[in-house]
Amino acid sequence: MSAPASIRYVPLAGYGRPPVVIMPIRNRTTDPGETFRPHRHDFQEVIWIHSGTGTHTIDGREGELRGPCVSLIARGQVHAFREMRELNGYAVAFTEALLGGTDHLLFNHARGDRTFAAPPEVQAAAEGVLALAAREYERVGESSDFSLLRPLTEALLVLVRRAVAAAPGDLAPAEARLAERFLELLERDFAAHHDVGHYAGGLNVSAKHLSRATNAALGRGAKALIQDRVLLEARRLLSFTDLSVKEVTARVGFADPFGFSRAFKAAVGVPPQEFRDTWTSVPGKNDRPPSASAIPGGGDG
Repeated sequence: MSAPASIRYVPLAGYGRPPVVIMPIRNRTTDPGETFRPHRHDFQEVIWIHSGTGTHTIDGREGELRGPCVSLIARGQVHAFREMRELNGYAVAFTEALLGGTDHLLFNHARGDRTFAAPPEVQAAAEGVLALAAREYERVGESSDFSLLRPLTEALLVLVRRAVAAAPGDLAPAEARLAERFLELLERDFAAHHDVGHYAGGLNVSAKHLSRATNAALGRGAKALIQDRVLLEARRLLSFTDLSVKEVTARVGFADPFGFSRAFKAAVGVPPQEFRDTWTSVPGKNDRPPSASAIPGGGDG
């Protein structure tokens, strides 16, 4: 499914040299009331904060950045920053091609918040890995030799997983691989297929087995995860595009606007149009266009 033109997708090439960009965040502080316009990436991003504070909104959910911590933004998520106060650390953005496929459980469906405190031993290791990766990134220049950056990025993701594992609500390991394969299939088919049977059949397991696996790994049954993904896309389209409710209905795979409105209200608490009207009244949501400065350390900011 192609993205509507009114959702701004920021390509990695816009920040520097793909397939990985490493940008230092140095004493980043926003002006009072300054907000980066919500935007989406076509890449995965790890923002590792050594010190400082800020507010980070991902898919409408607001969270606090307070170093040392790590924040994850999955490809396609809508996010924005504000109230940054002396943030220091690094932003690491990379395409899935860099690692030959990334951890969907880690980036898209870890329980709870998308920002995790970094325990002291993890923080100490991350500072070393990030400093080395930043030096290597500068050395690469125009040679396109990413051979060392690949294992350094992999090492960083190991440390991310340790930070996630140390947080309450860590992912259960049982049947995690099946759950990850389900999420990959869901990302491809959620707009066309809302039934568990489609995904279970594609994975050659029973619907009951699939739901046991997703409950173990994610704390949610397969049916609930399908609904979550469909409604997440609906919220994105209502918030960040000018598509009509009827057009949004079609894009997320509902047969008619009435059925979509009923499902949306049951999950979100308000009908689609009321949700959109409330969102568009939020002050500052379009204050600043996305650019290289949408990464806290990037651009002319």
